[in-house]
Amino acid sequence: MTDPNERRTSRSDESPSLAEILEVFRPQVEKIEEAFTAIRVTLDALAHHLQGTPAPAPATSSEPLPVAQPIPADKMPETPAAQATTEEAVAPKVEPPAQATRSAVKEPLAAVAAAPPKPMQRAEPIAVRGGEGANWSGIVFGENVHVDSTISHLSGSLLVDVYQGDQQAIALAGQLMAFRSGMAEQKARLLKEVGESFYAWRPHGDEDLLQALIAWVHNELDAVQLGNRIQVVQVGDRYDMQRHNAKQAGVEVADVFGWIVLRDNGKVFSKASVAVK
Repeated sequence: MTDPNERRTSRSDESPSLAEILEVFRPQVEKIEEAFTAIRVTLDALAHHLQGTPAPAPATSSEPLPVAQPIPADKMPETPAAQATTEEAVAPKVEPPAQATRSAVKEPLAAVAAAPPKPMQRAEPIAVRGGEGANWSGIVFGENVHVDSTISHLSGSLLVDVYQGDQQAIALAGQLMAFRSGMAEQKARLLKEVGESFYAWRPHGDEDLLQALIAWVHNELDAVQLGNRIQVVQVGDRYDMQRHNAKQAGVEVADVFGWIVLRDNGKVFSKASVAVK
């Protein structure tokens, strides 16, 4: 019969002791501790680099670390610290931001979010009639608004319609400002559009306003030493294909949609748009 003490002795001989188990696991634990230490040092250095302050030296423990078993060089795992060193060698060096920039970054976002938005600045509209309405006359017609008393009548009539939302009056005011602000070589080309905008605003014609506009145009042309002149077409004039432009054939002007623009030598620069019968 087998002695129980002998069975316990044989089992203890077959199973590893606690000391042997610790000897096997101790190198692995030491590797894990070294890896966590390297990660902590790397994160501390990165945090202090972003804040613009030197990184503190890693804390050293007063207790000696257990001696790990040597590991062959070819089996040594690459630690995160080594990877960070390699990346720093490859990546360009970033200089710490200036003090003013760091101060701006450190400003609490809560205070910025809590600040009330600044109200938008809105220009006050200028009245067309009365008060400062004369300012708009100067904006549209410039200095030549006072050359002839009839131009003031034209300006007042046009701006009243602009104030009331007349789209044709607004278009004519825009054409007049474009013509007045254009370069000398552009003014002659813009005359055709100015004339057609006037007839769109006053489709049945208004001789007083038309003559006031022509007088203003001629003053503007003289100011830049251009010799172009305006010639008016009347209903009932004989159709002339050299001076008139009509979509349908006919022999007599039935309606006028624009004026003739002449060159400085009297020849036609642009034709007048008309309807014929």
